[in-house]
Amino acid sequence: MKLYYSPGTSALAIHVVLAWSNIKYTLEKVVIGSEEYKKINPLGAVPALVDGDGPIMTQADSLLKYIANKQSDGKFAPQHDIQAEQQLDQWLAFIGSDLHPTYSRVFNQQRFTTAADEQSLAAVKAAAELRLDTLYQVLDQHLAQNTFITGEQKSIADPYAYVMTSWMKYTALRLNDYPNVERHFNELKQDKGVIQAESEQDIR
Repeated sequence: MKLYYSPGTSALAIHVVLAWSNIKYTLEKVVIGSEEYKKINPLGAVPALVDGDGPIMTQADSLLKYIANKQSDGKFAPQHDIQAEQQLDQWLAFIGSDLHPTYSRVFNQQRFTTAADEQSLAAVKAAAELRLDTLYQVLDQHLAQNTFITGEQKSIADPYAYVMTSWMKYTALRLNDYPNVERHFNELKQDKGVIQAESEQDIR
């Protein structure tokens, strides 16, 4: 497989799961939004993944599930257990559809208002931080009862959540206000796959 990435983005989650797997992979660092990269992904966003001669695949949560299914041993995602699969999908959706888009308002305020003045842009970010606080409270309560996102074993949801939490430093939120999220983040920080992926992306 070939992973197109930019350091520290959601592509890191896919990179971690590839490092966990026995799948051989190569990496290509790209410039998000560049005309050259838009030939790979017209949206100019990472991650993108190619498996052999197959089509270009995008969207982090779908790529995580693709790799887990390719691994086919149920190690990183449940198989043949409809309730467990739903729980994984629920948390992937929470991360991909709630947390991730809210961070977009932190990083790209201009996409969410027609105003260009600093006050309006700051208001977009402030609203995003309020929403993030609500989301992290939900995640923190969940992790109070679970070592990892879907229980007592790591799944493909964990590195995705880890990446989102790593972005908290760009907000006014404080990680130690969410002790269970902080514990989860520190646990993943020491994971061999995370260490390998971050080292290969030169962000360690």
